[in-house]
Amino acid sequence: MRGYQQSDITGRNGNSNGHPYYAKYTVELRYPLSLNPNSTIYAQIFAEGGNSWGSFDEFNPFDVRRTAGVGLRIFLPMFGMLGFDYGIGFDKTRPTNSTGSYLSDKARFSVVLGVEPE
Repeated sequence: MRGYQQSDITGRNGNSNGHPYYAKYTVELRYPLSLNPNSTIYAQIFAEGGNSWGSFDEFNPFDVRRTAGVGLRIFLPMFGMLGFDYGIGFDKTRPTNSTGSYLSDKARFSVVLGVEPE
């Protein structure tokens, strides 16, 4: 999920191997800035919610971590889809030794190359 490190979602309860059960909900709104076939450019805003669980007994589709942010998608025929996202993870815990601002502790910049992850 944009706005979180992978270990923030799958590394809970001391399990660093990931979890087999997950739920992810995504809403995106894209606005075309350029519809030129040689370089199509979209600005977007997004909101996501998701989580993972180690067993089916723990699964709760309403216990999600939330994130929202803005992004830019550029489609170049030579490279495919290039994406730049800035997401803010609302449910991140703030590190105790943090010296940065509240927003810098919760936000994350991510780059998508090629096919967007689902």
